[in-house]
Amino acid sequence: MTLFFFAIFVSMTIDEVYKFVQLMANKENRGWIKPTEFNLLAKRSQLDLIKDRVGIVSNTGGEEGYRENSRFYDELYPVITYDVGINSSAGTNDFAFPAGYLYFLGARFNDREVEMLDHGDLTRRRNSELNPPSGEFPCGVIQSGGIRIFNTGGPSVGGLLRLTYISEPTAPNWAFTIVNNVEIYNASSSTNFVLPESTHKELAHRILSYIGVSLREQNIVEYGTTTVVEKT
Repeated sequence: MTLFFFAIFVSMTIDEVYKFVQLMANKENRGWIKPTEFNLLAKRSQLDLIKDRVGIVSNTGGEEGYRENSRFYDELYPVITYDVGINSSAGTNDFAFPAGYLYFLGARFNDREVEMLDHGDLTRRRNSELNPPSGEFPCGVIQSGGIRIFNTGGPSVGGLLRLTYISEPTAPNWAFTIVNNVEIYNASSSTNFVLPESTHKELAHRILSYIGVSLREQNIVEYGTTTVVEKT
């Protein structure tokens, strides 16, 4: 009955997620999850869900994700930062990632769409006589700390990059006060999940899968991971 109720009631506060996780992990006294442990796993589950939605490299070398699916935007819109202007570093072709940057979505350089390439493709493009980088068709690569743009046979010099990206969400936090040596939920100091209600069930299942690994409890691992696989 508890599982059925949770499946249909997916909009949850951080306190409700915590109570559900406690209920599942503490069945038959398997283990009790401290608030600090829960907060750590809650942050990790939110970041891992975002990573899976953006895309991960498969065993065949391809990328599996949700880029062309409306679900990607429905579930990640709170962490999508759109069209942020970034000036180059001292007139160079390098543009530093903004604070909180997680994953690249798109970019424009001097109002021209940037084609992002891997480093091997960039070398071939720069040496191409038919289709080299140009002012109309700039190219870019991701490197340590930022993006490098090319719009000529050599690197570009100066300009404005406008970047759209996934930003790091605020970490969820189940805050509490101590009363008679017991942690009591403090709603005013807590931070709910940034991601929308459609992800809350999966976030709880991810937390349970992490807890199952920590407790070496196979039933919890299987319950958490199986549900996540079905969801993704």
